[in-house]
This record gives sequence, C-alpha cells and structure tokens, in this order.
Amino acid sequence: MRSKNQQIRCWVQKQKALVNETPEQRDKDYLIAMWQGYLNGLRLTNAITMQEYNSLYDEMYQFASGFEAA
Repeated sequence: MRSKNQQIRCWVQKQKALVNETPEQRDKDYLIAMWQGYLNGLRLTNAITMQEYNSLYDEMYQFASGFEAA
C-alpha cells in the first residue's frame, strides 16, 4: 500500500497532466478549482498539516500561474 504522501503526489501529477491536456481555459480553471478543493478537504480533515497544505498550495498556485500568463 502506498503512503499518504505517495498518494497525494500521484494525484497532483494526474491533475497536472489533465490541466496540460485540456485546451479550453475555462476547463483548466475548473480543474484547478477542483485541485484547490481537494487540498482544502485534506486540510479540513487534518489529513495533512498546515505546512504540507501551504507547500501543496504553493505548488498548485505556481503551476496555475503559468497558464494564466499564456
């Protein structure tokens, strides 16, 4: 069985791939919002610490910022 961190990393990589494959900006925005909701859910249920949340959120933000600039 995979560890919690491996599961989260796998999910994040899948989200990045989905966003990269999606041609419409509206769909990209939706996928990023779903990603943010997932992180919020993990934090609200104490599945991750605030430090882990901040790190994952920063990663998501940096990734999403690259698409807004394009």
